[in-house]
Amino acid sequence: MATITFKKGDEYLMKLSKLSNATIHEVCGPAIYDAAGLVADRIMSEFRKVPTDERFGTEGTPAIGPKKIQKKALYDCYGITKMEEDANGFLNVKIGFDGYSGIKTKKWPNGQPNQLIARAIESGTTYMLKHPFVKNGVAASKKKALEIMKKRVDDNIEKIMK
Repeated sequence: MATITFKKGDEYLMKLSKLSNATIHEVCGPAIYDAAGLVADRIMSEFRKVPTDERFGTEGTPAIGPKKIQKKALYDCYGITKMEEDANGFLNVKIGFDGYSGIKTKKWPNGQPNQLIARAIESGTTYMLKHPFVKNGVAASKKKALEIMKKRVDDNIEKIMK
């Protein structure tokens, strides 16, 4: 009858135990933030290319881009949210815009919502040409972001398994 002997089996089991005790936040969280930072930087790089236009657009002659005050408001409120875990156990961060611009109207007495301005720039409106800076930024950084996450997760696992 054959006999199988595992050398250092207890040591390996101890390493696996350490890894199972590590939370998903310790292993995957830093990787998600690294990738989100890369994507956010690329989106902002694309946003810098969006032209401004101080005139009011019309259906016949839409504005080329947002007003300078709108673009500045978007610069000032851009960021990455705190990581949250959803009901399915997935870790999520959001990249985007928050708050209000300084352009106050009857409809928007606190100022225009920055998310609305960003969406109008991204998709365009009847009165403004579209500049898909988010779509282009995400597409340009997706492959590199996945590589960064994989490397960071591998490094974190290796550190825990030592």
